[in-house]
Amino acid sequence: MTNTTGEINALLNLIEDPDNEVYQTITKRFIGFGQDVIPVLNEFQELTDDPVQVAKINAIISQISISCIETAVTDWLNSEDQSVLEASLFIAAYLNPEYDRDRLFFEIEKIRKTIWLELNDYLTPLEEINILNKIIFGHYNYKGVELDYSTINHFDPSHLLTNKLSNTFPLASVYLIIAEMLGVTLLPADVPKQNLLCYVEEGSSIISVEGSDILFYIDPLNGQVYTHRDVENYVKKMNLAHPPVTYTPSNARNFVQRWIKEIAKAEQSKGEVERHKALLVLISSMNA
Repeated sequence: MTNTTGEINALLNLIEDPDNEVYQTITKRFIGFGQDVIPVLNEFQELTDDPVQVAKINAIISQISISCIETAVTDWLNSEDQSVLEASLFIAAYLNPEYDRDRLFFEIEKIRKTIWLELNDYLTPLEEINILNKIIFGHYNYKGVELDYSTINHFDPSHLLTNKLSNTFPLASVYLIIAEMLGVTLLPADVPKQNLLCYVEEGSSIISVEGSDILFYIDPLNGQVYTHRDVENYVKKMNLAHPPVTYTPSNARNFVQRWIKEIAKAEQSKGEVERHKALLVLISSMNA
């Protein structure tokens, strides 16, 4: 960014130009710089009281954020390893372009190491989950809050790792990331209207799914464990499906798609029409 400081300053001076063609040209150039330029734009915005310039800068920042997450999602979908960790990083970058990537890695590694010290080969699946719950909610004091579309930072995994508070999606990402690192077989669960995880183990007779079996479900909001019957009764009670009710493990793509869909609702709640529309298009592209 240092080598382009002069060009960035020149572009900033052109923001006040009323010519729309000039505005479109500098917007494209700012998008080309990527998210690294957003802090500069934020700083410049704080120095002006002109509402027109403020609106222009906000629009440029939004277009940069949208462009970056679109590129990141495309690269992620094309990668062999569609990891929840990588998805968490680009979601954090979208929601908070100035987030500390190294801090996020550091916090994840702390949790992983603390849990690893308590795991052994003789634990039952339920005992493993109890350890994850104890460390996440007890040792590190993370707290889950219900979905609130007016509080978009509760969708941000970097906010969770620094402020100990989030809704179900960042918490689920922590479970999935740590589980993958430690060889604990947690997956997203395909349950209507719920963001649940499931513990999958080979050889169980509970419910066969492509050679793997769901032993139980976990609510990442609080660590509550549910049996298959618990989930079935909930779905029937809410009239979300008709019997016979069968659930399968989901995958990272579907989990991330649902996460972004909820973020899109939060953007709509904030009145961010263009961001909302762009995220809906992005969600649709993930079905291809």
